[in-house]
Amino acid sequence: MTSYLTHALHVLKDKKYRITQPRKRVLEILNSAHGALSAYEIKDLIGEGVDTVSVYRILECLEENHLIHRVLQTGKVRKCQLEDENACEREEHNHCHHLLMCRQCNAIEEVHCQSMAHVVSQVEVESGFQVDSHHLEFVGLCRRCQ
Repeated sequence: MTSYLTHALHVLKDKKYRITQPRKRVLEILNSAHGALSAYEIKDLIGEGVDTVSVYRILECLEENHLIHRVLQTGKVRKCQLEDENACEREEHNHCHHLLMCRQCNAIEEVHCQSMAHVVSQVEVESGFQVDSHHLEFVGLCRRCQ
């Protein structure tokens, strides 16, 4: 199984992005992170030599390439669980990764929902709106905290 870092670097190289030291360092930090991080937390972990604006730009690139997920409740980001990519198509507009967030321990888990494509199609038919992307977060109690 390919690691997150290896896969992310491969995706960026395939799309002709330069693998700069700051970009690689952000990916390394996300690879080793156990949860979601803010741009400021990532900047602090990198240390000197990279400003916060650069971190935001790197995160924007990673999000556009479906390598991270933005946690809407907190504004933080977390790496995409790429090992489960067979559950949906990464390049499709219905890139179906949704987050389960525990309100007690703050754990975040990613789930893949192939059936969301049906929901998106239904929304498009009923509203006449063309959906380019969607975000869904579930908040509750994880198994450990129940």
